[in-house]
Amino acid sequence: MPKDRVHAVGQDEAIRVEKSGKAVITSREEASSPKDVANDFVLTPGGWRARFLVHLIEPDHVLRVEDGLLQKRDPSGRVVAEFGQMQPSQTEEPLMPRNVALKPWEVSALGSGWIEYAFWNNNTGTPVSHFEVTWTVPPAPSAQEGQTIFLFNGIQNSTMIYQPVLQWGVSAAGGGKYWSVASWYAGRQGQAFYSTPVPVNPGDVLVGLIRITTRNPTGTFDYLCQFSGIANTDLPVQNVPELTWCCVTLEAYGLTSCLQYPKVCTVFQGINVQTGTTHPALTWTPQISCNDCGQDVIGLQHKPWRRDEYVLRKVFASSSHPTLTAPASISRATQLGLLRHSKKERRGALQLNAVNVKQ
Repeated sequence: MPKDRVHAVGQDEAIRVEKSGKAVITSREEASSPKDVANDFVLTPGGWRARFLVHLIEPDHVLRVEDGLLQKRDPSGRVVAEFGQMQPSQTEEPLMPRNVALKPWEVSALGSGWIEYAFWNNNTGTPVSHFEVTWTVPPAPSAQEGQTIFLFNGIQNSTMIYQPVLQWGVSAAGGGKYWSVASWYAGRQGQAFYSTPVPVNPGDVLVGLIRITTRNPTGTFDYLCQFSGIANTDLPVQNVPELTWCCVTLEAYGLTSCLQYPKVCTVFQGINVQTGTTHPALTWTPQISCNDCGQDVIGLQHKPWRRDEYVLRKVFASSSHPTLTAPASISRATQLGLLRHSKKERRGALQLNAVNVKQ
């Protein structure tokens, strides 16, 4: 390293990283000052991050890792920005939810972070080549008081998570009192990247898709994350390590009342996972991190009658709720419900029963 880039830090000094990303030497007192700390952090899927670590990847641009360095490249392949080194984790545990970053200076009345989720870890020996999930944009929450809600399918390793995200409220990508969608690629060292947010409406049907576009000779992969059929939601990443841990997730921040959740359950259906050209047998593991509003996760496991038939049907225990049957066109898929009921509504908890669905 050139000598002019090596600097001594004194006993009463510290390093402070400016918003621009530049590191400067300052006094310990100034470095530890809480002034403007809250304004220097922004909310993303995965929690709060320093503002300067969160970056927009514009349409037709790609995020590429070259010699360990995260780069943004324009359509011609020219490097237009560099974001520092990707720092691989030394553990085999998935990045999230164990690395969710909450605000240390605020405590929410209700739970924050990954509220509930279900996951499947790929140990087939063949990379996940296609991960597709369909769900519907919920109605707006009846109470709109500054909360942020993320709903997504995602795939991750111990270093990064890749996810097409439906968002209510405000995040680093923007937003407000409406639903919007964007793709995200976020890491353990604080770096996060997102596509241009696109507003959507309650009742819109979303298809979150993650797929491999290239398997490189070096053992790395090129991926694409998008909402199918919604322009400008593409977030291509290139030359990155394999992603193995699939999930569907409800994540929330800044809630003080259960009325700040949508008053419906969210059903992730048509879940289509491929390893190479094969549809592996899937066993989804539900996890409830917080049930202060009666949250619950109900999943239907893969149990094929024959190779081309899968059990898919969702039935509510209460007759006041509609019965949802999987379309006959959905094959080799499963359905998961992420629920938000008040404690009084627990009698109407969702159940999943099996039926024969033929193509």
